[in-house]
Amino acid sequence: MYIFIAIIFIAELIIAGFLLYWICKFDRSVRALDFEIAKHSPSVIDGIKAFRGGVNLIQVAITKVCELVQRKKEEFMRRVVNLVVIYIILFMLRTRFKKAATYCQYAVLLKDFWDSIPV
Repeated sequence: MYIFIAIIFIAELIIAGFLLYWICKFDRSVRALDFEIAKHSPSVIDGIKAFRGGVNLIQVAITKVCELVQRKKEEFMRRVVNLVVIYIILFMLRTRFKKAATYCQYAVLLKDFWDSIPV
C-alpha cells in the first residue's frame, strides 16, 4: 500500500516538475517577445496611425464619389425634364408657328452646345 502511494506521489512530482519546466520555458519566450514588441512599438504605432490615415482617405474618397454621382444624377434629371418640356413646347409651337419653332430649335441646339462645353 505504501509503495503504491509513493509511486503516485513520485509520478505527481514528475508531472509537476514537467509543468514547471514548460511554464518557465514559456515565461522566457514571452519575456523575449515582450522585449521585441517594446523595441518595435514606436514603428508599430506609426504603422497603425498610417493605416488609420489611409482608411480615412479611402472613406473621404468614397464620400466624394457618392456626392459626385448624386450631383450627376440630379443634373441628368434636370436636363431630361428641361428637354422634355422644351420638346413639348416645340411640338405645340410647330403646329401653329413653324418659323418660331425653327428658331426655338436653334436656341435649344445652341443651349445644348453651350452646356456641353466643359468649364
